[in-house]
Amino acid sequence: MLKRNLTAAVLVAVALLFILYLRTFYVELTDVLFYVFMAFGAFEMIRVGKKCGYEPFVLPLAVFAVAVYPLFYFFSAAGILFASMIAVLTALATLLFNRNTRSLNDLLFTILILFYPMILCTAFFVINHSAAGLLGIFFVLFVTLLSDAFALFAGMLFGKKKLMEDVSPKKTIAGAVGAYVGGLVGATAVLLLFDVFGVFKNFGNVGIIRLFNEYFISVPVYFALAVVCTTAAIIGDLAASLLKRKTGVKDFGKIFPGHGGVMDRLDSLLFVAPIVALFLTVYAGVAL
Repeated sequence: MLKRNLTAAVLVAVALLFILYLRTFYVELTDVLFYVFMAFGAFEMIRVGKKCGYEPFVLPLAVFAVAVYPLFYFFSAAGILFASMIAVLTALATLLFNRNTRSLNDLLFTILILFYPMILCTAFFVINHSAAGLLGIFFVLFVTLLSDAFALFAGMLFGKKKLMEDVSPKKTIAGAVGAYVGGLVGATAVLLLFDVFGVFKNFGNVGIIRLFNEYFISVPVYFALAVVCTTAAIIGDLAASLLKRKTGVKDFGKIFPGHGGVMDRLDSLLFVAPIVALFLTVYAGVAL
């Protein structure tokens, strides 16, 4: 447990400092970090697929990885859709030309990897390039990671009744309640940093309550978003646990001590980031 918490603290601190440093030069440099996570996550999922007897198609995944950022850069969020369509068509063509040696299950696992984690990771591109980029990134990280930490402690202290024992034996209802407390604490911390204390006002970022003095986000809506994102984080964690149980692996990888692989850290973030990206685009009107 100590190793897990120390690793989490170091990862969050390094990621935030790295993001702050890169964004002082070019916003695009921050995308490199998200791109690396996407690549490592896809690699881990390919390895999991092979352990289960599948042979995921590498070509369509590579095509998406190469095409998605240039298309996003020139066509904004629509570029992600274009890259996804190209990758799916490439996957179908790959199955066609290897029909005697590859199966439909190989294709389906390839599509799974394309969506989880690759397409979901692109939500970070959308957030990063929005008018509230740094704010959005902090919100995703603080809400997700603090909900996870509070869930862990609440589960250890008060957890008796299981949440979904057949999916994850260690997850408890008390842990889920703790996750919501942690999510709200994380959202409050971001609100204090950006709006009350204005810690990042020199980074050219907008606050939460009033974005550009044009789009007003009320406090209830803001904390409602935190609750929705915490729910998504819990579901993301459980979905990853189910996937690992179905594939018979304990962890997706071993790169982080006490945490497993990149996908073991991204599981909840991949469910939260698209919601924040959608919120910034549709409700707040500050994304692409």
